[in-house]
Amino acid sequence: MAGGSEHTGLAVALRLAAGGFDVALLDTEFTAADKTVRRIEESGRRCITVEAELTDARSVGVAFGQVRTELSSPAVLVTCVGPEPVPDGLPEDEFADEQRYTLVRRSLRPAFVCCQAGAGQLLHHRCGRIIIVTEPVDVSENAWRTSQPVLAGLIGFTRSAALELARSGITVNLIAPADCAVDSRAPAHQPAVNDSAGSYADGVAHVTEFLVDEQAAGITGQAIYVAASPAEVPLLRER
Repeated sequence: MAGGSEHTGLAVALRLAAGGFDVALLDTEFTAADKTVRRIEESGRRCITVEAELTDARSVGVAFGQVRTELSSPAVLVTCVGPEPVPDGLPEDEFADEQRYTLVRRSLRPAFVCCQAGAGQLLHHRCGRIIIVTEPVDVSENAWRTSQPVLAGLIGFTRSAALELARSGITVNLIAPADCAVDSRAPAHQPAVNDSAGSYADGVAHVTEFLVDEQAAGITGQAIYVAASPAEVPLLRER
C-alpha cells in the first residue's frame, strides 16, 4: 500500500488484511497509521510501515526490498495519489501554465514510480494486481482544472500498463472519485450521493476487494468511479 497513509489507504489496508493479505504501508511519513497496524496485527495478519520518498525510484526500490525481506514479494500493489495543494484565491488567468504543470507532475510522479517498481516485483510471479487510487479534490476552479490532466494522465497510464502487463497475468485498474468524471463546479451535473452508501474510503476498499479477487482476473485497464460525499472533499488550498 503506497501512499494514502492517513485516509483512503488505511481503509484499503484493513480490507486487504481481512481478506488474508499481509500488508506493508509505504509513505513519506506516518501520522495516523498506528491504530491500523495494531488492528491488522490483532486480526492475525502481519503489517509493517516503511518510510520512502514515493517520487524517488531509488527510495521506492529500497522500500520494496525491505518488504520482501520482512514479509514476502508483493502480490498486490495499491497506490494512492493525493492531489497537490493549489494556491488560495489566485484568479484563473494568474494561475500560470507552469504552475499547473508543476502540480500535475507532482501528483503523477508517485503513481508512475511505485507502479514501475511494483510491476518489476509482480513480473517474477507472472500474476498480480496493480490498483491506482485518487483522492477527492477541492471543487475550486483551479483545483478542478488541475485535477483533470492528472486524471487523464492516470487513465492513459492505466490503459497502457494494462496492455503491456496483460500477457504476464497482471491487471492494472484505476479508482477515482465520481466528481472527477464531471464538472464538479456545476452542482446540477454532480452525481447524486446516497448518504447510506458509506464513505469514499469504504467504497474504494470495497472495489479493491473485488479487483483482487480471482473473479476479477479479466478486468484490466478500467477506470472505476466511486461517489464521495461533499463532507469528504478536503480543503486543499495553501494557507
